[in-house]
Amino acid sequence: MLFTTMEEYIAYFQQSIDADRGDLEELQDYFYAQLGRLDHLIKTISRENFWVNFPEILGIDAKLTMLLDCRAFQDFSNQELIEIIEKDYRSYFKEMCGYDLRTETKHSMVFNIL
Repeated sequence: MLFTTMEEYIAYFQQSIDADRGDLEELQDYFYAQLGRLDHLIKTISRENFWVNFPEILGIDAKLTMLLDCRAFQDFSNQELIEIIEKDYRSYFKEMCGYDLRTETKHSMVFNIL
């Protein structure tokens, strides 16, 4: 799916989150906290803080994507899912690109996640 606005980006996640699991309050709180931080980072990004903000933006994207991936795991509580996401989000893109966790990645912004 191609998106060119923040609204389109958010709508995809929102529709998916709202369509699943019965007890979503904790996951929705986590989701909206991430969106709030994302909105702040985007509104304040500048030449001076790009190299700090952009890796955090990538981290939020990884967290949101993992949230959609993990929501199908019925064996975990919402809190456990959030803990898994917070523990593993920095390596998410590395794994999605086929890298083993011990493998050195290419010198790319995609792997520079805060």
